[in-house]
Amino acid sequence: MKKMVDCPNWKEYHSLNGWVMFCSAGAYGKILSAAEAAGCGCTAEQKSKCKKIMENNVGFGLVPETKADPGTTEWAGKPGREPAILPGR
Repeated sequence: MKKMVDCPNWKEYHSLNGWVMFCSAGAYGKILSAAEAAGCGCTAEQKSKCKKIMENNVGFGLVPETKADPGTTEWAGKPGREPAILPGR
């Protein structure tokens, strides 16, 4: 089956309860730079589509935040928020 979203962060698999589809960057609290987001097609429109797919299949959806590239004063996320760090990873 072809993936519903063509993105390196998009994960899909079939479980006992049906299909599971989610954004691994959003699930692990990753903050993408503007260049990373543009490179994988993570635009505001695409985030909206991805979130809707996740909500329909899993019940909720998390998408990654995007910050401006270094040297600019824009910030699209929450000030001071750091990516989640999981123990042992």
